[in-house]
Amino acid sequence: MASPQFDVDGIVETLEQIRQRGHSAHTVFRDWVKLMLFALQNRDDPYLEIVDNYRERGDMDHPHGQRSVDLFSKAFGQLQERMAVTSADILGAVYEEYGMSSDSFGQHFTPHTVCETMAEIAGVVNESSDTEDRQTVLDPTCGSGRILLVAGRKQPDALFVGQDKDPLCARMTALNCCFLNLDAYVIQGDSLTVEFQGAWQTSYSSLGGSVRELDGEEVEELHEWVTDAFENTVEGDNQRSPDQGTDTGMEDRTPPVGMSVPSEQASMGAFDSSD
Repeated sequence: MASPQFDVDGIVETLEQIRQRGHSAHTVFRDWVKLMLFALQNRDDPYLEIVDNYRERGDMDHPHGQRSVDLFSKAFGQLQERMAVTSADILGAVYEEYGMSSDSFGQHFTPHTVCETMAEIAGVVNESSDTEDRQTVLDPTCGSGRILLVAGRKQPDALFVGQDKDPLCARMTALNCCFLNLDAYVIQGDSLTVEFQGAWQTSYSSLGGSVRELDGEEVEELHEWVTDAFENTVEGDNQRSPDQGTDTGMEDRTPPVGMSVPSEQASMGAFDSSD
């Protein structure tokens, strides 16, 4: 088991009930992630399009509570219950465990204990910053966002930026940052070539995190901001003497998209409109 410290058997069993109706494990997991994102954004059309794919296979013949959409909702609730207890990457642990039965997954993420160590090495600690500048935490190959979650528990007031070229991983990170109520940008794209195919923004509020997908113009603004910040960081590092310390180069730069998304508490209620 990839993450033996976390019990994800109940979630895997719920998703497995859907898979046994003639779907691949990868399709079920991918659709589950998309449904959660669409539900939390109140995007009914793409949500119902996925649900219709399961209805076409006679899914409505199952009793209420046992339809695929009901099981997807149940798995969402189980996920939130586990995250509420652990504040850890339960979604990534489900991906690893559920993917063991499929050749289409093939990814294992950095172990949670290693993420804790990496965050400490990077200087992310359970303390207030010595400066008034807001810290920025960047993971250019974020996977399911596990390192960002660890850093978010230590510095919840920071701005988090995650990027991964795998669209499923990017969506998982967006969900995780929303669940942990972090201000974050999550980018789908290759960090080596600085290509952006899409992006999500998650925002903190006292009611719980919110998430939304950025439109094309906002993605371009985010691309320019990240590129400019990186170039300034490299230039600053080249000019800095060894005794001047380090700086991300991003703290004093205003993000291109304000953190003003109307908050919708992440809950099972997001699935209520599926009936």
